Amino acid sequence: MIYLDSCALVKLLRSEDYSADIAAHVSASTTALISSELARTEVHRALWRNSEPQSVHETADTLLTHVATLPLATIIDDAAQLPYQHLRSLDALHLATALRLGDAVHQFITYDQRLAQAAHESSLNVLSPGAN
Repeated sequence: MIYLDSCALVKLLRSEDYSADIAAHVSASTTALISSELARTEVHRALWRNSEPQSVHETADTLLTHVATLPLATIIDDAAQLPYQHLRSLDALHLATALRLGDAVHQFITYDQRLAQAAHESSLNVLSPGAN
């Protein structure tokens, strides 16, 4: 599986730095996509913050139907126990989700440096297509 955090998902919906890179990476893969249940809220909030039209929100809903999710309730305690001082709460939920999936996660895609560092320290294969 390829784990996508919310910033990676947003890059698939908006024209940003590395959007083409992540789109090509995901399109070239036949591996299942997964994220936290949290992603739906984070993605739509990011789109609203950037005043994206309703059509982009509809595209987001379509994209998210192709991304499996793990319920938040199953990983909240795991996220609370992550020992990374600079990891923000929502990022901890993403990391805990990926860690709960274990070896099934072959790639962890994020463009957030703090989350990338914590994921790397947790022995995940961290990628930021186009940025690294």
